[in-house]
This record gives sequence, C-alpha cells and structure tokens, in this order.
Amino acid sequence: MKRVKVAEGVELELLDFGGQGPALVFLSGLGNTGHVFDTFAPEFTAAHHVYAVTRRGFGSSSWPEQGYDTATLGEDVVRVLEGLGIAKASFVGHSAAGPELTWVATHHPERVEKVVYLDVRTNGDLLAELLSVLPMPPPSEPAPEDVASRAALAAALARDVGGAFPAHEIDETNEFDPKTGHYLRGRKWPHAEELVMKGFSKVDFAAVTAAVLFLYVDQPRSGRAEDLPGFSQMDLPVQEKLRTLSARALQRDAEMLSVMSMPNWKGIKLEHARHYVWLTNHDEVLREMKTFLETF
Repeated sequence: MKRVKVAEGVELELLDFGGQGPALVFLSGLGNTGHVFDTFAPEFTAAHHVYAVTRRGFGSSSWPEQGYDTATLGEDVVRVLEGLGIAKASFVGHSAAGPELTWVATHHPERVEKVVYLDVRTNGDLLAELLSVLPMPPPSEPAPEDVASRAALAAALARDVGGAFPAHEIDETNEFDPKTGHYLRGRKWPHAEELVMKGFSKVDFAAVTAAVLFLYVDQPRSGRAEDLPGFSQMDLPVQEKLRTLSARALQRDAEMLSVMSMPNWKGIKLEHARHYVWLTNHDEVLREMKTFLETF
C-alpha cells in the first residue's frame, strides 16, 4: 500500500497489484475502498500493471472536510497518475465512480486509454438535485445478529451483495470493538457519502472518446414519483420537483441506450446479475473485460 498526495493535506491510498504491461486503474463505488477489488484486480496482471485507488474520505485515504464534488474527485484521479509518473491508463469504475471517471475521460482524454464501467451511476446529478429538496434518508439499522462479530457482518454483506467481499475490504470499511469483536461503525469520514452524492454533477457520457465497455444490470424504473415513500405527505413544490426528476431519470435511461450504440462503445446487459457484478457474474465479467482490453 502506498499513499499519493493529490492536494495540500490530502493523500489517497494506492494499491499496487503489480503486473506487466500498460496501467489499469480500478476505482471503487461509494462506501468501498480499493480493497474491494483485492481478489479481482490481480486477475489482470498478466497483461497490465494494475492499481486501485481509495477516494478521499474513506478507508486509509485522508478524510478532509472538502473536495467531494465530481470535478475534485476526478482531479484526484489525475493527480494519482501524475504521482506515479503514468501518462495514460485504462480505467475500471464501479457505481459512483461513473461520474468522476467520465469527468476524467472528458476533461483529460489524453490520460485515458480505455474505460470499463461496472454498473455505474449515470444519473448522479439527478440524485444531487433530489437531495437538494429532500433530506438524506437515515441509515438503516442492521439486525443485531448481523453485527455481533466481524464474521457475522461479513456473512451479512455477502448475502446482501451476492458474493463475499475480500477480507481486507471488511477491515478497511468497518471498525470493530477490539474486546468484544462487535461492529462499531463504518470506517469513513461521517459526511463523506452525503457530500459525494450532493456533489454529483452532470457528466457527458456521449463525449467520451476512448473505447468503452459498459456492463450494467437491468433495473426497470416505474417512472412514478407517486411511488416514493411518503410522497402524499410532501409539500406540493417538492412533489412537482420529484415528478420532474422521475421523468428526467427515464429520459436519461433512454439517452444511455443511445450512447451505447456509438462506435466506440460496447454495452452489455448482464442477466441475473446484481450491483457488484464481478462478484455475482465473475466469469462473464472477467471474460468480457479481458476481451475488451486486449482487442477492442
């Protein structure tokens, strides 16, 4: 594990998995660290020098009180490349890494060879707008038996996401009582997730000029704001805002289908997959990624 300075007082955890060939950089989703790829990223070292980065506010990276907007997080990625002396790399981004990776690909295209999106968020800006009119929902309370020990939490997470997280990812994202082993809290700056979501900005996926592999899970939307919990009790201006955002979310889905037909894009809907696609559909994702990185 290394640390790379990206701003004054801010260093990011960098995992170096080694390997031969051009750089391949993994970016995790929100709430995760680079260690979520501990068992998957090494499968690419035969053809690439593989790295993973933990964004600011999480795990062993610095926890500053600012810099969680899409542009700053994207610039952090560029600073990591500079710190490593890497002129150009291919990237793999999961979930919330979608906006920041797209920001890098469109603002620093000379830095990006190829892009692999793993079920990334394409409507982060709409979520940011939603959070401007609605408060962050309170975190759900875990069942007592799921936080009784590190092993219990690991098993509960595996059930939730459809596959086991690497052991070090459990330790990097959670804190446990050293005496009882009971779960205490998440290992992150308390406001990091909220600020990342509120800081999502609109990014132009269609403007990405690099070759793109877009692996995604089909999640049909109802399109009805009225189906949101508590809608009938909300103020009328909030209800109208939610109706507008719901319509725009459906439009964004249609736009992404159009983007995936562009010549430099290859879109694949993964059947029977869940959000952590490399855990639930490991062989398929590995095969598609290796084929894309080697030949597309």
